[in-house]
Amino acid sequence: MNNTRRASVIRTAVLAVLIGLVAAACSIGNTNSSEVALQYGAAGTREVNDVNDDHYYYPAGQRDFTFGDGDGKDSAALTSTTQDSQEIKVSGTIKFTLSTDCTEFTDPAGKTWPGGKLQFFHELIGSKYEPATEGGGQPGKWRELLGNYVGAALDRATDNEALKFGWQKLYSDTASKAAWEKAVLTELPKILQTLTQGVDIFRVDAVLLQKPAIQQKLADGLSEKQAAELRSQAVDVDKTAAASFPGGLPAYQAYQQQQAVNEAIKSGKVQVLPVPQGSPVIVSPGSGR
Repeated sequence: MNNTRRASVIRTAVLAVLIGLVAAACSIGNTNSSEVALQYGAAGTREVNDVNDDHYYYPAGQRDFTFGDGDGKDSAALTSTTQDSQEIKVSGTIKFTLSTDCTEFTDPAGKTWPGGKLQFFHELIGSKYEPATEGGGQPGKWRELLGNYVGAALDRATDNEALKFGWQKLYSDTASKAAWEKAVLTELPKILQTLTQGVDIFRVDAVLLQKPAIQQKLADGLSEKQAAELRSQAVDVDKTAAASFPGGLPAYQAYQQQQAVNEAIKSGKVQVLPVPQGSPVIVSPGSGR
């Protein structure tokens, strides 16, 4: 049995991919249920569990990419421009799964990878971000890796799709926000594949976008618009009430004025001063209350 190691081969000959403890011989990879180990060894016929092999560990199963304000996020909040040229701030979570398929395949450029998509990922991307060489860890620059791939693709997808909606639709209309979210879910995998030479390395499972944050001037304008709508509705109610009030509009206005005075007295905003019997009632402003 030839156990001679050849440096020229170690980065290109993948003899096994160890996923969990699928067999006793795989225990050399020392993986757990949340990781996958890629094993590189020397050429020739040999045991797959050689202690001298190199192993590189990556997260297995569904993972999150979170973005927004505050600590503990994988990325800061993103910014996008809407159809009506307004800037919004985007926060949320992307749920994705790294492809750990070890079945031999040929990439779009015609190169065959004996260790499957995991080998392709490792040599194209993962090896540049300090992959873990022992179980129980993750690539040293995992967050940076995600930012350069998932984060970059997400930024482009949210930008592209936000341009199809007005800011108020995304901010106030639930159906429009859901449509935007669904569009990003469709667009994101396509953009990711352009970053990984056409190979679906990152499977996007879900896109969860929060209600976008808008500029203060837009929020103020929206509040004023809503207040104006309420005032307009109140005027319409007054017109309807006045039409049926005994004595018509003048009597209704007098009634409203008296109600306002009564409410002001009740709330303490004005003060009624005691006066001699038979004198007119004098109302003066309250004492700063």
